[in-house]
Amino acid sequence: MRKPGRKIGKKIRKNAFEDRFALIVEDYNKAKEILDSLIVGTAEYDKQKKECNHLFAHAERCINSGK
Repeated sequence: MRKPGRKIGKKIRKNAFEDRFALIVEDYNKAKEILDSLIVGTAEYDKQKKECNHLFAHAERCINSGK
């Protein structure tokens, strides 16, 4: 007979989601700090703003997925 498989509980999945989301928010905050230190209108500012928007959208997708 085969051994029954180990099932992952909801609490473990929830903790993994929270850890992953915390990393996403940390990356966004670092990018936002860099953006705030740049001069508006420069090419570097535009590039960093695009990166911030990308990270924010990633965080939104993560929350909307709910997993």
